Amino acid sequence: MLSIDKRAPFAKVLIRLMLGVVLITAGVSCGSPPSPPAPSRVAATGSPLPTAAPSPATSAPVQIPLVVPQGVVPCPGSTPTDQHTLGVPGGPGSGQRTVPGLDFCGGGGATLPTGTARFMTGGNWGLGIADSCPVGSSGEGGTNPVITVTEVLPGGAAGPDTATEGGDWTDSSTTLMATGGNLQLEVTAVSPDCVWHIAVYPT
Repeated sequence: MLSIDKRAPFAKVLIRLMLGVVLITAGVSCGSPPSPPAPSRVAATGSPLPTAAPSPATSAPVQIPLVVPQGVVPCPGSTPTDQHTLGVPGGPGSGQRTVPGLDFCGGGGATLPTGTARFMTGGNWGLGIADSCPVGSSGEGGTNPVITVTEVLPGGAAGPDTATEGGDWTDSSTTLMATGGNLQLEVTAVSPDCVWHIAVYPT
């Protein structure tokens, strides 16, 4: 075995080095296990919150044109906004009378009364008319007929009397119808947008 003189300075240094190596080796083999590495941190990023869609800008209400009902409607009838306001028919003449069930309002073409109903009258009965049609319906001169009312006899044939109204609108008109009988009336309009108020005044 190697003998070392402990009094020699070199020997002292060598001994200290050997002791240090022994202590370090013992610490590594017998010490506590190394601590686990600290978990890496990931910066949290939040998803962007959904943003509400911008509300549509409020605009002025759109004016919808009035739809003219075709055929007979309850009185008083309504008038499209771009036409003359529908007035009232002329009243009964001498010897004629008003009948509530023979007062009609409507638009376009129609049969009066509707269905199979008819009315009885003697001769020289009255037909009151008010109407309103689109501007220009009565033609360039403004006098062409826009509403035609024809008698309908029981067999379906046209009667001898016809009433016509010219101009784009008419108020307070009454026509004398010469022939009486068991009648219906056929209304013909130059435009489906024509509106009318028609009253029958039997004798």
